[in-house]
Amino acid sequence: MFKAQTEIGIQGTGFTINGRPTYAGRGGAEGLLFNVRTVNATFDDTLGIVDWFDDDGSRPENDHAGYGQWVSPASAYANTMRYLAGLPDYIRHGVIAVNLNLQGGHPLNGKPWVAEGHGSAGARPNGHRDFYHNSAFRPDGSLDPDYVQRVSAIIEACDRMSTAVILQLFYFGQDTALPDEAAVLAATDAATDMICRSGYRNVIIEIANEVMAGHYHHAILKPGRVAELIRRVRERARTAHKQRLLVGTSEAALLNPKQWAPEEIDEVMGASDLCIIHGGDNVETGKVGDASELAAKVDWLRERAWYQAKPRPILTNESQGVQAFDAMLRRGVSFGLHSTAFQTMYPPKWGVWDNETRWFFERVREVTIYRWSRKGGSARG
Repeated sequence: MFKAQTEIGIQGTGFTINGRPTYAGRGGAEGLLFNVRTVNATFDDTLGIVDWFDDDGSRPENDHAGYGQWVSPASAYANTMRYLAGLPDYIRHGVIAVNLNLQGGHPLNGKPWVAEGHGSAGARPNGHRDFYHNSAFRPDGSLDPDYVQRVSAIIEACDRMSTAVILQLFYFGQDTALPDEAAVLAATDAATDMICRSGYRNVIIEIANEVMAGHYHHAILKPGRVAELIRRVRERARTAHKQRLLVGTSEAALLNPKQWAPEEIDEVMGASDLCIIHGGDNVETGKVGDASELAAKVDWLRERAWYQAKPRPILTNESQGVQAFDAMLRRGVSFGLHSTAFQTMYPPKWGVWDNETRWFFERVREVTIYRWSRKGGSARG
């Protein structure tokens, strides 16, 4: 029977693991939660329309399975096993949180040969579900046991390695797998029950990835109402399971008044245990680092009355760019890497390897592990 070894917590504006500030004693990194977006670690496709270029894992010479058809569920299992093999690489570089999603991410990103899958899934009546089906939820909101098994395997592996999981429940490319609001509510309850009954203590619940007016198909997953689900998860964990779950949701286009009204930001972020924001360095605009929209979001949130009354952690889990990283570090904000390499199903080659993301892992290692170990301290907090 599973017995938790790792508990994620919040202390003021920082995070704790087993009651101790993360990266304790490591200067500006103390209390932060450096993370990487790996939401397709549990990917499956039961439609079989798209050529994902994968196999069943039976050809190790293929490294990260760069050929062949996706065969469900064997390919899904092989992908998760490859992810688990690569997971220690992230942790060795100082990353102490990973992102999963019960409906995945955008696996068509970076696949120009599937042209019809690009653009906003929110603009399509069926999201991306005309092309692939990737969801832990059945139409009635109940959980698919095979999908949950893969998610649980990762959560439990992270628990053994003192690592947190930011578990997103919904993705706008797949939310139409749930036909109505009743199914969304049932799915929210089912996910909450699964986390609590399993005894997981290293999980932060993120209701939905990139909430904004134009993304999701269900009103309860939009800025005007998503706070209802944040409160629902927290209350169900407390009353039905006598547990405390940390809950929030991430945003997209937070400072765009067409997507978020100021009162909606106050309602949603004020109801959250942490503020999860997205953005990075848009090099083509010249607005990078401290001049970026990401930095403006942090500064704006910290000026709000609800934040000043109860300061809480701010975390990015979908960001890019070394200047954005340093701007967040200066502001005491946890940085999370988003990249095509960890978003696209070829499937991804999991772990730390030489691609456009290497800078992130080296930078995290520099500000967390190396600085501390040179002084004779532990390499892990």
